Amino acid sequence: MKLPALAARLTPIQPVLRCPLCGGQLALTDGRSLTCPSRHCFDLSAKGYVNLAPTHDQTGEKYDAALFDSRAQVFAGGFYAPVAQAIGDALTQALPALFPPPPAAVSGLSSAAPVPGALHVPPTGGHMPEQAAGRPAERTIATPGTPLLLDAGCGEGYYTRALAARFPNIAAMGLDLSRDAIQHAARSATQINWFVADLTRLPVADGTVDALIDVLTPADYAEFARVLKPEGVLIKVVPAEDYLGEVRGAVAAHLRSGAFSNERVLAHLRAHADLLSQTTVRHTLPVTAAQAQAFLRMTPMTFGLTQDQLAWVTFSQITIALEVLVCRMRHGAA
Repeated sequence: MKLPALAARLTPIQPVLRCPLCGGQLALTDGRSLTCPSRHCFDLSAKGYVNLAPTHDQTGEKYDAALFDSRAQVFAGGFYAPVAQAIGDALTQALPALFPPPPAAVSGLSSAAPVPGALHVPPTGGHMPEQAAGRPAERTIATPGTPLLLDAGCGEGYYTRALAARFPNIAAMGLDLSRDAIQHAARSATQINWFVADLTRLPVADGTVDALIDVLTPADYAEFARVLKPEGVLIKVVPAEDYLGEVRGAVAAHLRSGAFSNERVLAHLRAHADLLSQTTVRHTLPVTAAQAQAFLRMTPMTFGLTQDQLAWVTFSQITIALEVLVCRMRHGAA
Protein backbone atom coordinates (compact mmCIF):
# COMPACT_ATOMS: atom_id res chain seq x y z
CA MET A 1 0.00 0.00 0.00
CA LYS A 2 1.28 3.44 -0.87
CA LEU A 3 1.76 5.73 2.11
CA PRO A 4 -0.56 8.48 0.78
CA ALA A 5 -3.40 5.94 0.65
CA LEU A 6 -2.71 4.83 4.24
CA ALA A 7 -2.50 8.45 5.40
CA ALA A 8 -5.85 9.18 3.74
CA ARG A 9 -7.35 6.18 5.52
CA LEU A 10 -6.02 7.40 8.87
CA THR A 11 -7.17 11.01 8.46
CA PRO A 12 -10.82 10.50 9.50
CA ILE A 13 -9.92 8.78 12.79
CA GLN A 14 -6.83 10.89 13.52
CA PRO A 15 -8.68 13.15 16.02
CA VAL A 16 -9.24 10.20 18.39
CA LEU A 17 -5.72 8.77 18.17
CA ARG A 18 -3.45 9.20 21.19
CA CYS A 19 0.22 8.51 21.76
CA PRO A 20 0.64 5.24 23.68
CA LEU A 21 3.72 6.65 25.43
CA CYS A 22 2.49 10.00 26.75
CA GLY A 23 -1.19 10.25 25.86
CA GLY A 24 -0.72 13.26 23.60
CA GLN A 25 -2.81 13.63 20.47
CA LEU A 26 -1.31 12.02 17.42
CA ALA A 27 -1.21 13.96 14.17
CA LEU A 28 -0.16 13.01 10.68
CA THR A 29 3.20 14.51 9.71
CA ASP A 30 4.06 14.81 6.02
CA GLY A 31 1.76 11.89 5.32
CA ARG A 32 4.47 9.51 6.52
CA SER A 33 4.20 9.28 10.29
CA LEU A 34 2.07 9.92 13.36
CA THR A 35 3.65 12.27 15.88
CA CYS A 36 2.60 13.76 19.20
CA PRO A 37 3.56 17.11 20.83
CA SER A 38 6.26 15.28 22.80
CA ARG A 39 7.81 14.28 19.46
CA HIS A 40 7.17 10.59 19.78
CA CYS A 41 7.07 9.41 16.18
CA PHE A 42 5.49 6.31 14.64
CA ASP A 43 6.09 5.65 10.96
CA LEU A 44 3.36 4.47 8.62
CA SER A 45 4.15 1.12 7.02
CA ALA A 46 3.76 0.50 3.31
CA LYS A 47 2.25 -2.84 4.36
CA GLY A 48 -0.88 -1.00 5.48
CA TYR A 49 -0.62 -0.44 9.22
CA VAL A 50 1.06 1.67 11.91
CA ASN A 51 3.35 0.18 14.54
CA LEU A 52 2.61 1.95 17.82
CA ALA A 53 4.78 -0.49 19.79
CA PRO A 54 8.06 -0.35 17.86
CA THR A 55 10.19 -1.25 20.87
CA HIS A 56 8.28 -4.48 21.58
CA ASP A 57 10.59 -7.42 20.91
CA GLN A 58 8.85 -9.66 18.37
CA THR A 59 11.61 -12.29 18.31
CA GLY A 60 10.70 -15.61 19.85
CA GLU A 61 6.96 -14.87 19.78
CA LYS A 62 4.90 -18.05 19.86
CA TYR A 63 2.07 -16.10 18.25
CA ASP A 64 3.91 -16.02 14.94
CA ALA A 65 3.08 -15.92 11.24
CA ALA A 66 2.64 -19.71 11.07
CA LEU A 67 0.07 -19.64 13.86
CA PHE A 68 -1.94 -16.89 12.18
CA ASP A 69 -1.76 -18.73 8.86
CA SER A 70 -3.27 -21.75 10.64
CA ARG A 71 -6.00 -19.57 12.13
CA ALA A 72 -6.78 -18.17 8.71
CA GLN A 73 -7.18 -21.72 7.42
CA VAL A 74 -9.58 -22.51 10.26
CA PHE A 75 -11.59 -19.34 9.69
CA ALA A 76 -11.70 -20.20 5.99
CA GLY A 77 -13.55 -23.37 6.96
CA GLY A 78 -16.46 -21.37 8.41
CA PHE A 79 -16.09 -22.89 11.88
CA TYR A 80 -16.34 -19.52 13.65
CA ALA A 81 -18.98 -17.92 11.45
CA PRO A 82 -21.74 -18.42 14.06
CA VAL A 83 -19.52 -16.64 16.61
CA ALA A 84 -19.13 -13.63 14.33
CA GLN A 85 -22.88 -13.74 13.76
CA ALA A 86 -23.53 -13.77 17.52
CA ILE A 87 -21.20 -10.80 18.11
CA GLY A 88 -22.94 -8.80 15.38
CA ASP A 89 -26.35 -9.71 16.79
CA ALA A 90 -25.21 -8.69 20.27
CA LEU A 91 -24.10 -5.29 19.00
CA THR A 92 -27.44 -4.76 17.31
CA GLN A 93 -29.33 -5.77 20.43
CA ALA A 94 -27.25 -3.54 22.72
CA LEU A 95 -26.88 -0.49 20.46
CA PRO A 96 -29.51 -0.75 17.69
CA ALA A 97 -29.23 2.89 16.63
CA LEU A 98 -25.49 2.54 16.00
CA PHE A 99 -25.39 -1.06 14.79
CA PRO A 100 -28.69 -1.64 12.99
CA PRO A 101 -29.86 -5.04 11.75
CA PRO A 102 -28.50 -5.99 8.32
CA PRO A 103 -30.78 -6.54 5.33
CA ALA A 104 -32.60 -9.86 5.50
CA ALA A 105 -30.47 -11.21 2.67
CA VAL A 106 -27.29 -10.59 4.67
CA SER A 107 -28.07 -12.01 8.08
CA GLY A 108 -24.94 -14.17 8.40
CA LEU A 109 -21.23 -13.61 8.76
CA SER A 110 -18.28 -15.70 7.69
CA SER A 111 -15.09 -15.45 5.75
CA ALA A 112 -14.94 -18.65 3.86
CA ALA A 113 -16.24 -21.77 2.27
CA PRO A 114 -19.09 -23.42 4.17
CA VAL A 115 -18.90 -26.63 6.12
CA PRO A 116 -21.85 -28.77 7.19
CA GLY A 117 -23.76 -27.02 9.94
CA ALA A 118 -21.81 -23.77 9.67
CA LEU A 119 -23.17 -20.40 8.67
CA HIS A 120 -21.58 -18.86 5.58
CA VAL A 121 -21.34 -15.40 4.08
CA PRO A 122 -18.53 -14.27 1.74
CA PRO A 123 -15.50 -12.57 3.35
CA THR A 124 -16.70 -9.10 2.41
CA GLY A 125 -19.93 -9.70 4.29
CA GLY A 126 -22.38 -10.59 1.54
CA HIS A 127 -24.09 -8.46 -1.08
CA MET A 128 -24.31 -5.10 0.61
CA PRO A 129 -25.85 -2.26 -1.39
CA GLU A 130 -22.45 -0.56 -1.61
CA GLN A 131 -20.89 -3.64 -3.11
CA ALA A 132 -23.59 -3.75 -5.72
CA ALA A 133 -22.64 -0.19 -6.61
CA GLY A 134 -18.99 -1.18 -6.93
CA ARG A 135 -17.87 0.37 -3.64
CA PRO A 136 -16.18 -1.55 -0.81
CA ALA A 137 -18.32 -2.66 2.10
CA GLU A 138 -15.62 -1.85 4.65
CA ARG A 139 -15.25 1.80 5.65
CA THR A 140 -13.32 3.91 8.09
CA ILE A 141 -15.30 7.14 7.90
CA ALA A 142 -15.13 8.96 11.21
CA THR A 143 -17.66 11.68 10.53
CA PRO A 144 -19.54 13.10 13.53
CA GLY A 145 -21.87 10.43 14.85
CA THR A 146 -20.05 7.57 13.12
CA PRO A 147 -19.85 4.62 15.55
CA LEU A 148 -16.31 3.62 16.47
CA LEU A 149 -15.58 -0.10 16.90
CA LEU A 150 -12.29 -1.19 18.44
CA ASP A 151 -11.12 -4.81 18.25
CA ALA A 152 -8.54 -5.23 21.03
CA GLY A 153 -6.28 -8.19 20.35
CA CYS A 154 -7.69 -8.62 16.85
CA GLY A 155 -5.19 -11.23 15.67
CA GLU A 156 -5.46 -11.71 11.91
CA GLY A 157 -8.60 -9.54 11.88
CA TYR A 158 -11.35 -12.08 11.21
CA TYR A 159 -13.94 -10.51 13.50
CA THR A 160 -12.94 -6.94 12.65
CA ARG A 161 -13.48 -7.66 8.95
CA ALA A 162 -16.76 -9.46 9.53
CA LEU A 163 -18.22 -6.65 11.65
CA ALA A 164 -16.98 -3.90 9.35
CA ALA A 165 -18.70 -5.71 6.48
CA ARG A 166 -21.94 -6.23 8.38
CA PHE A 167 -22.00 -2.62 9.62
CA PRO A 168 -20.55 -0.68 6.67
CA ASN A 169 -21.11 2.78 8.18
CA ILE A 170 -18.91 2.29 11.24
CA ALA A 171 -15.27 3.24 11.74
CA ALA A 172 -13.34 0.07 12.58
CA MET A 173 -9.94 -0.24 14.25
CA GLY A 174 -8.06 -3.47 14.87
CA LEU A 175 -5.00 -3.70 17.07
CA ASP A 176 -2.73 -6.47 18.27
CA LEU A 177 0.73 -6.57 19.83
CA SER A 178 1.84 -9.17 17.28
CA ARG A 179 3.29 -7.59 14.16
CA ASP A 180 2.76 -10.86 12.27
CA ALA A 181 -0.94 -10.75 13.12
CA ILE A 182 -1.37 -7.16 11.98
CA GLN A 183 0.56 -7.73 8.77
CA HIS A 184 -1.75 -10.65 8.04
CA ALA A 185 -4.81 -8.50 8.82
CA ALA A 186 -3.63 -5.60 6.68
CA ARG A 187 -3.20 -7.89 3.66
CA SER A 188 -6.79 -9.08 3.85
CA ALA A 189 -8.67 -5.83 4.55
CA THR A 190 -7.40 -2.52 3.23
CA GLN A 191 -10.25 -0.30 4.45
CA ILE A 192 -9.79 -0.91 8.18
CA ASN A 193 -7.21 0.89 10.32
CA TRP A 194 -4.73 -1.62 11.73
CA PHE A 195 -2.23 -0.97 14.52
CA VAL A 196 0.49 -2.89 16.27
CA ALA A 197 -0.34 -1.77 19.78
CA ASP A 198 -0.57 -2.90 23.39
CA LEU A 199 -4.12 -3.28 24.72
CA THR A 200 -2.85 -2.08 28.11
CA ARG A 201 -2.09 1.27 26.41
CA LEU A 202 -4.88 1.72 23.92
CA PRO A 203 -3.99 4.50 21.45
CA VAL A 204 -7.35 6.26 21.55
CA ALA A 205 -8.78 9.15 23.53
CA ASP A 206 -10.95 8.80 26.63
CA GLY A 207 -14.64 8.12 26.05
CA THR A 208 -14.50 7.82 22.26
CA VAL A 209 -15.26 4.12 21.58
CA ASP A 210 -18.85 2.93 21.09
CA ALA A 211 -18.11 -0.80 21.08
CA LEU A 212 -15.01 -2.73 22.06
CA ILE A 213 -14.63 -6.43 21.29
CA ASP A 214 -12.20 -8.70 23.10
CA VAL A 215 -12.28 -12.21 21.66
CA LEU A 216 -10.28 -15.00 23.31
CA THR A 217 -7.59 -12.57 24.38
CA PRO A 218 -6.45 -10.96 27.65
CA ALA A 219 -8.21 -7.85 28.88
CA ASP A 220 -7.30 -4.62 30.64
CA TYR A 221 -10.62 -3.49 32.04
CA ALA A 222 -9.30 -0.17 33.35
CA GLU A 223 -8.18 0.71 29.83
CA PHE A 224 -11.43 -0.55 28.34
CA ALA A 225 -13.41 1.64 30.75
CA ARG A 226 -11.22 4.63 29.90
CA VAL A 227 -11.79 4.52 26.15
CA LEU A 228 -15.43 3.41 26.09
CA LYS A 229 -18.21 5.96 26.11
CA PRO A 230 -20.44 5.74 29.21
CA GLU A 231 -23.15 4.12 27.08
CA GLY A 232 -20.64 2.01 25.13
CA VAL A 233 -20.44 -1.76 25.38
CA LEU A 234 -17.76 -4.39 25.73
CA ILE A 235 -18.28 -7.66 23.90
CA LYS A 236 -16.11 -10.22 25.67
CA VAL A 237 -15.86 -13.73 24.20
CA VAL A 238 -14.53 -16.50 26.45
CA PRO A 239 -14.22 -20.26 26.04
CA ALA A 240 -16.84 -22.58 27.47
CA GLU A 241 -15.54 -25.65 29.28
CA ASP A 242 -15.80 -27.89 26.21
CA TYR A 243 -14.21 -25.46 23.75
CA LEU A 244 -11.84 -27.37 21.45
CA GLY A 245 -12.43 -30.38 23.67
CA GLU A 246 -11.07 -32.71 21.03
CA VAL A 247 -7.74 -30.87 21.02
CA ARG A 248 -7.61 -30.78 24.80
CA GLY A 249 -8.32 -34.50 24.99
CA ALA A 250 -5.70 -35.35 22.39
CA VAL A 251 -2.90 -33.43 24.14
CA ALA A 252 -4.09 -33.81 27.74
CA ALA A 253 -0.87 -35.52 28.80
CA HIS A 254 1.07 -32.36 27.90
CA LEU A 255 -1.19 -29.91 29.77
CA ARG A 256 -0.78 -28.75 33.35
CA SER A 257 -4.50 -29.33 33.86
CA GLY A 258 -6.65 -31.60 31.75
CA ALA A 259 -9.87 -29.80 32.67
CA PHE A 260 -10.70 -26.19 31.89
CA SER A 261 -12.86 -23.72 33.78
CA ASN A 262 -13.66 -20.13 32.83
CA GLU A 263 -14.81 -19.18 36.33
CA ARG A 264 -11.74 -17.06 37.16
CA VAL A 265 -12.07 -15.17 33.89
CA LEU A 266 -15.76 -14.54 34.49
CA ALA A 267 -15.21 -13.48 38.11
CA HIS A 268 -12.56 -10.97 37.01
CA LEU A 269 -14.96 -9.59 34.40
CA ARG A 270 -17.83 -9.29 36.89
CA ALA A 271 -15.56 -7.29 39.20
CA HIS A 272 -15.26 -4.58 36.57
CA ALA A 273 -18.40 -4.69 34.45
CA ASP A 274 -22.13 -5.31 34.54
CA LEU A 275 -23.29 -8.21 32.41
CA LEU A 276 -26.13 -7.20 30.08
CA SER A 277 -26.57 -10.46 28.20
CA GLN A 278 -24.90 -13.80 27.57
CA THR A 279 -25.15 -16.05 24.53
CA THR A 280 -23.64 -19.50 24.18
CA VAL A 281 -22.44 -20.53 20.73
CA ARG A 282 -21.86 -24.28 20.59
CA HIS A 283 -21.56 -26.66 17.65
CA THR A 284 -19.54 -29.74 16.73
CA LEU A 285 -18.44 -30.13 13.12
CA PRO A 286 -16.42 -32.66 11.14
CA VAL A 287 -12.84 -31.78 10.21
CA THR A 288 -10.44 -33.01 7.59
CA ALA A 289 -6.95 -34.12 8.56
CA ALA A 290 -5.57 -30.80 7.29
CA GLN A 291 -8.14 -28.83 9.29
CA ALA A 292 -7.32 -30.86 12.42
CA GLN A 293 -3.66 -29.93 12.02
CA ALA A 294 -4.60 -26.27 11.57
CA PHE A 295 -6.60 -26.35 14.82
CA LEU A 296 -3.64 -27.93 16.60
CA ARG A 297 -1.25 -25.27 15.35
CA MET A 298 -3.47 -22.29 16.17
CA THR A 299 -4.03 -22.86 19.88
CA PRO A 300 -1.70 -22.15 22.83
CA MET A 301 -2.69 -25.55 24.25
CA THR A 302 -0.08 -27.09 21.94
CA PHE A 303 2.75 -24.59 22.51
CA GLY A 304 4.69 -27.24 24.44
CA LEU A 305 4.61 -29.79 21.63
CA THR A 306 7.02 -30.15 18.75
CA GLN A 307 5.91 -30.23 15.14
CA ASP A 308 6.73 -33.94 15.01
CA GLN A 309 4.52 -34.60 18.03
CA LEU A 310 1.66 -32.61 16.51
CA ALA A 311 1.90 -34.55 13.27
CA TRP A 312 0.78 -37.73 15.07
CA VAL A 313 -2.29 -36.13 16.67
CA THR A 314 -5.57 -36.46 14.84
CA PHE A 315 -9.30 -36.17 15.42
CA SER A 316 -12.33 -36.22 13.13
CA GLN A 317 -14.52 -33.49 14.64
CA ILE A 318 -14.15 -30.27 16.60
CA THR A 319 -16.33 -28.50 19.15
CA ILE A 320 -16.62 -24.72 19.09
CA ALA A 321 -18.14 -23.61 22.39
CA LEU A 322 -17.88 -19.94 23.31
CA GLU A 323 -19.69 -17.50 25.58
CA VAL A 324 -20.50 -14.10 24.05
CA LEU A 325 -20.85 -11.64 26.93
CA VAL A 326 -22.27 -8.15 26.47
CA CYS A 327 -21.08 -5.85 29.24
CA ARG A 328 -21.12 -2.24 30.32
CA MET A 329 -18.05 -1.10 32.17
CA ARG A 330 -18.38 0.30 35.66
CA HIS A 331 -16.35 3.47 35.17
CA GLY A 332 -14.12 4.11 38.11
CA ALA A 333 -14.05 0.48 39.21
CA ALA A 334 -10.69 -0.56 40.61
